[in-house]
Amino acid sequence: MKLEKRDNFIFLYSVININELINKLELLKKNPENLIIKLDSKLINNDFLILSLVKYSSFWKTKHNSFILVVGDFSVQKKNLVCIPTLDEAIDYLYMEELERNV
Repeated sequence: MKLEKRDNFIFLYSVININELINKLELLKKNPENLIIKLDSKLINNDFLILSLVKYSSFWKTKHNSFILVVGDFSVQKKNLVCIPTLDEAIDYLYMEELERNV
């Protein structure tokens, strides 16, 4: 798994292991920042992961930060998760959420 600190968000990608992702989210939870996670469609089909991500997404929202998943062409049927097909669209979505929070 790789982590990049960008201008106003953290980008997690090349996620291979679910437990490693959960551990990293626990660490990031201590000081939550806007977060974009790129997941492979094979990983997103895991019910345990989806339930965990819903929990983390809710936490990030309470801290007034974005929690966005980039999942390609796969659509997650959870209303509590923001799933975007590309990184560019996820970044645009993040900026829109920031604008809404500042209004």
